[in-house]
Amino acid sequence: MSEIRLDFVTKRAVIFTNIRENKPTDLWDKNIMNVFEKFDDIEYSPNCPFCVGNEHMTPENQYDSEENWKVKIIPNMYPIIQTEMEIKSINKFCYVSTGIHDVIVETPKHNETYFTMDLNQFNIIYEKIHKRYKELINNDDISYVSLFKNYKMLGGASLQHSHSQILSLDAIPIKLNYEINSSYEYYKDKHSCPYCDMLNFEMKAEKRIIYENEYFIALEPYASAYKYETWILPKNHISSFENEEKISYLSEMLYKVFNLLYNTIGNFPFNMYLNSLLKNKTECKDSYHYSFRIIPKIAGSAGFEMSSGIRVNSVYPEDAAYNILKKNNLINI
Repeated sequence: MSEIRLDFVTKRAVIFTNIRENKPTDLWDKNIMNVFEKFDDIEYSPNCPFCVGNEHMTPENQYDSEENWKVKIIPNMYPIIQTEMEIKSINKFCYVSTGIHDVIVETPKHNETYFTMDLNQFNIIYEKIHKRYKELINNDDISYVSLFKNYKMLGGASLQHSHSQILSLDAIPIKLNYEINSSYEYYKDKHSCPYCDMLNFEMKAEKRIIYENEYFIALEPYASAYKYETWILPKNHISSFENEEKISYLSEMLYKVFNLLYNTIGNFPFNMYLNSLLKNKTECKDSYHYSFRIIPKIAGSAGFEMSSGIRVNSVYPEDAAYNILKKNNLINI
C-alpha cells in the first residue's frame, strides 16, 4: 500500500510505500558505509587537528585555555564563507557574501561519538553552542545562523573526530523562510501555532512519540521525508533557540534520543540541524516553533525525488517509532 502525506506546515508531499523496503538489489552492499569508511578506535591520533596536543594544527581556541578543555570552538580553516570581506554586488544574481564559520570540537577524545558520550559531555557541548549561537544571532551584520552536524562519510563529514559547525551569514535561506511564512499563514487562519497544534495532536495519537522529558518531546514526524527522521521540539512555545533556558533538558533529550536510535539502527551516518526563527521575522514569533532535526543517511535520493521534489520513504513513521520503542524495551508486545 502507498499513500501520500503532507507536511503539517509546508504541505510538502512524501510518498510512503513499505513495498520498496524489500526490493532486490545487486548493486548495494548493506555494509557499504563500513566498507569504505575508516574508523580509528583510539583516543588520540597524531594526525587529527582536533585531538588534545595538536592545538598547533588549528586556529586559536576562542573560549577555553588550551589545557584541559572539554569542548572548544575555533574558526573553520576551510570556511564556506569568508569572515572579513567587503560586501559587493557582482550582478543582480550574484554578490560576495560574508559571515562567520566556526567548528565546535565536541570532545578531546578522537574516538568518542554521540553514541558513546555521557550526559555530562552533552551538557558541556550544548551550553557552549547555546552561548555562541546567542552571540552570533545578536550580531547586527548577521541575518541567519545555521547550526548543523555531519556524521560519517555518508553524512558529509570529512574528519572522524566528533564536531559540529555553526555558520552565520548575511543571506536569508529560502527553505527556512518558506517554512516560517507557511507557519504564519496557518496562524492567521487558525490563531494558533501549527507546531503547538502538531504536538497536541501527536500526544493524543501516541503513535509517533519516542521519548519525552519535562520540557522536550522527540517524535517521528507524520510526513517524515527520511527513514527514522526524528524531530526534537520544546513542549512550550519557543520560537527562537536563543530564548531557550532549559539547555540541560535539551542535552538530556539529545543524549537519550541518540542512544535510542543507535540501539535501533546502529552506528548510522546522519545530519542534524537546527531550525529557528529568523531574526527579521519577529511578526512570526507566535507562529513558529524552533526544532532540532535528525536525518539518518541510510537511504539516498534517486531520479524521481530529484525530478519531482517528492521524497519516497519506505518506513512509515509509526513503524519507525514502534521499532525504536521495541528495540529499547519501551513497549509491551
